[in-house]
Amino acid sequence: MPVSGLPIPTVRESDGRDDRSMRIDLETRKRVTYMFRRLNEAGASRVRWLAMTGALALLFTTGCDSVLEVTEREFLTPAGTNVELLFNGAIRDFNQAYSGGGLDDRILANEALLTDQLFSSGTFSTRTATDQRDQFSMVQGNTSDAGYVELHQARRAALRTLEALTEAGETSGSRVSTMKMMEGFSYIGLGENYCSGIPFSDVTPEGELVAGSPISTSQVFEAVIPIFDAAIAADGSNDAARVGKARALVNLGRYSEAAGVVSGVATSYLRTIEHSDNSGDQENPIFNLQSNGRYSLSDLEGGNGLPYRSAQDPRIPWTENPLGGFDAGIRLFLVEKYTDRNAPVVLADGIEARLIEAEADLNASGTNWLTILNDLRSQVATLMPPRFVSYSSKVPGPNNPTTTLAPLTDPGTFDLRVDMLMSERAFWMFITAHRLGDMRRLIRDYGRSQTSLFPNGSYFKGGTYGDDVVLPLEFDETNNSNYDDALCVFETP
Repeated sequence: MPVSGLPIPTVRESDGRDDRSMRIDLETRKRVTYMFRRLNEAGASRVRWLAMTGALALLFTTGCDSVLEVTEREFLTPAGTNVELLFNGAIRDFNQAYSGGGLDDRILANEALLTDQLFSSGTFSTRTATDQRDQFSMVQGNTSDAGYVELHQARRAALRTLEALTEAGETSGSRVSTMKMMEGFSYIGLGENYCSGIPFSDVTPEGELVAGSPISTSQVFEAVIPIFDAAIAADGSNDAARVGKARALVNLGRYSEAAGVVSGVATSYLRTIEHSDNSGDQENPIFNLQSNGRYSLSDLEGGNGLPYRSAQDPRIPWTENPLGGFDAGIRLFLVEKYTDRNAPVVLADGIEARLIEAEADLNASGTNWLTILNDLRSQVATLMPPRFVSYSSKVPGPNNPTTTLAPLTDPGTFDLRVDMLMSERAFWMFITAHRLGDMRRLIRDYGRSQTSLFPNGSYFKGGTYGDDVVLPLEFDETNNSNYDDALCVFETP
């Protein structure tokens, strides 16, 4: 696992137990994490709370070895909770919500499909609807539904873990900072990808629902800044929180502030979401969804998309599977960034820090933005390997014949400079859940039209592209008495 990676809660073969006992251990932990999360999310009555307590007590007293034996069984309240179990469970929830696992469509896949990065080479109608930018109504359901629910679950799992840490006397340090950072990135995932008018509800430890009121996209980013501040205060070495805070500030158009936040983040810094073949829901979903022919790498999609294949850029190595996609007759182009189930996904890194500084300089009419971009390009051979599985075996290759990037030249106008910067962001941060947020910013902050930016015109499976530029909220949110469907739009004032 990379030094800066988020750990995956798992059972390691370090105590001589056989494979069967390891599987029992892992499955037990997964079941406990799932049951605890469902308990919190349900807004349960006292009766359901006590029933779940009994179920958990039964689980922990049957079929478990010494590793999971406990002497204190009143552990569902924060004071008695197994903090390590909660901490690892919260990490798992965040990884699943933001990146996904197995064959799950979460933020990582959904935003790539709605934008210009991947296209549907499978037969699922919901995936095709997202790719075509003509998603179904909330009541019918969409590929993005589970990601919306799980981002809220991840946010709340972090909050419950923080309560347990506080009651255990742990109010600062790495674990507290990690939970605040993951809470913050849950807000980022919701704000950048879903429509405006998102409610942020809560459930008390006693099972009482606290229904949230809808807030605008900009309010989401305002709300997350103090969360990242708390993460930094708890552990000053948490550069992922700095990048996250700067990302929120960029979304608010506060470029100079954002650049100041990341000025001390090293270009070599890297924080990843880890994936593993240890279990199905820990596997890298892009690898799985491509290996079974569901998603294919785009190129100039809908006339406006970027040339991800034809650029032959060493930041996006790719190959073609001659068997084609799951949908017969559709060509299958594979992203070699994620070429096995263990492939990590970048959450925050020093490359993004430099790109934020370049955007701030450009918006301040500075002269250093191009130098920053070209300095990154000159380091491509050293910056890419930590972000890929077996990078050197893919570049150079038949579709990516060069290991270098030529320097960029100033295109001469502000709009063209913005285009160049956003293209660099798209190639450096390819399929890391950044592109949709950037495309929305191009409309919101730089005055671009969606018809000149998103895939447009004739759709290759028939019909035409729609006009969706955001992911819709999940239907269950309509049960919230505060929910307002009229607010679920691209952006509100």
